[in-house]
Amino acid sequence: MRLSESMPASWGEFLAPAASTSPPERPETAYRGASHVLRSMQAYTPLLGSAASDLPQWEQMTLRARSRDAFRNHPIARAALTRNRTNIVGTGMMCRPAVDSDVLGLSPEAAKALNRTLRQRFRAWAESPQACDWEANSDFYGLQGLTLLSAMASGDVFALTPLQDRPGNTSELKVQLVEADRVSNPRDGADTDSLMDGIVMDGGVPVGCWIRSQHPGEVRTTTRIASWEFYPFFGADTGRRRVLHVWNDKERPGQVRGAPYLAPILEPLVQISRYGGAELMAAVVSAMLTFFIERESEQLDENGNPIPFVEDGNTFKLGEGAAVDLAPREKVNMANPARPNAQFDPFFMAVTKQIGAALELPVDELLLHYQSSYSAARAAMLQAWRFYTMRRWVLAQQFCQPIYALWLDLEVASGRLNLPGYADPMRRIAYSRALWIGPSRGSMDEEKEASAAKTRIEIGVSNEAIETAQMTGEDWEDVYEQRLEEVNRRKADGTWIEQSRVQEVVRRDAPPTEETA
Repeated sequence: MRLSESMPASWGEFLAPAASTSPPERPETAYRGASHVLRSMQAYTPLLGSAASDLPQWEQMTLRARSRDAFRNHPIARAALTRNRTNIVGTGMMCRPAVDSDVLGLSPEAAKALNRTLRQRFRAWAESPQACDWEANSDFYGLQGLTLLSAMASGDVFALTPLQDRPGNTSELKVQLVEADRVSNPRDGADTDSLMDGIVMDGGVPVGCWIRSQHPGEVRTTTRIASWEFYPFFGADTGRRRVLHVWNDKERPGQVRGAPYLAPILEPLVQISRYGGAELMAAVVSAMLTFFIERESEQLDENGNPIPFVEDGNTFKLGEGAAVDLAPREKVNMANPARPNAQFDPFFMAVTKQIGAALELPVDELLLHYQSSYSAARAAMLQAWRFYTMRRWVLAQQFCQPIYALWLDLEVASGRLNLPGYADPMRRIAYSRALWIGPSRGSMDEEKEASAAKTRIEIGVSNEAIETAQMTGEDWEDVYEQRLEEVNRRKADGTWIEQSRVQEVVRRDAPPTEETA
């Protein structure tokens, strides 16, 4: 049955087209951002592409080259990347094993002893560059910083996990970082449904990558011909992760490769850098004696060009505080370039604020320029640390925790560790649980921060382990054991003073106030 036969007759007037007015060629939209009628939006017609087609390989190569150049030469770009590395990784994200005692059926004492054993063994591997780094240059904490910096500058980075036994090593596991440029299609071929930008896809699932034998930008003289080798992401027998793909940021479902951290701000970054360079040069020139020599008509050559002023065979040049005798019929007109430009700093700060907003870094944090009030500066620092905390979690999830799980697999497989029931996936996950503690946030007022931490613990919204990690970046158990040793030694030496007595002395020696007067 057709719709016209089933609907009431009175509905016809609502469905009939209007006869008196003709609709526009392109009707207006409910959202003004989708309008093609507004003059301001008529030229705004971006293409609608997939996650992969919106970032083709040639754009990736351009963005990587420009991002790395900006990191080398532009102060703001270098500040943004190094600020992230310093605050997210710093001296390293320390591993604190935290096995799930409930799943494993362990007592608190047994779980604590197992955590201590795992921490000691992993620390021995992580602190030795020869043991953990394929290049034997950095320890595991240095690899964390290099991985983060490379992923943010290039869009992504890959980590291989080969096995190599070296004398004196506690584990055969090594970490080999591979720069993003080396992952590409064999013989630089075109993308297909199952191969995009060096990533092999199986039904939309990444299963491996092709890695070039040498960097495509290598300029050293070499007789080697570039070749490609396939590396599966997962082991064929165990299903464990063998190649780690660490992203700067995955922004869309189906995205195959990442864009550099500086990609959204490269254009304004270049412009503000040129502007700053021009202002700096103008200020340098204005610091010298600047003038124009006005000549009479007789001082022109046969072609009508001014004759250059020459003194002792040398053409006249500007100098600092130079005084020059002029020839007859010559006079000087001084030039005032009005430099430094008083409007430079406000404009520079306005553009830098936009750059910082795109990078999720407040301008106070980006420039390390805390000149506002305490509350505003603290708000900027807290906002920046929300970003650092999120990035720290991403690095732990994509790099640190998988490496720790692979290390633990190898320790059990080699017989160096005996973990009952490890073959069970649930128990393996329970054994491999760990916390990754990075550098502390620091504080602007130690007394206020310590008082706030004490209050959070007392009202039950936090605990000593969390507060210790946030305020000092240390493990609470290490701090507690060291503090316990210090207290016991002071008691044994007779130099220990109870906290209540300390507070009593402080109150007694404090200057009188209006309440106590």
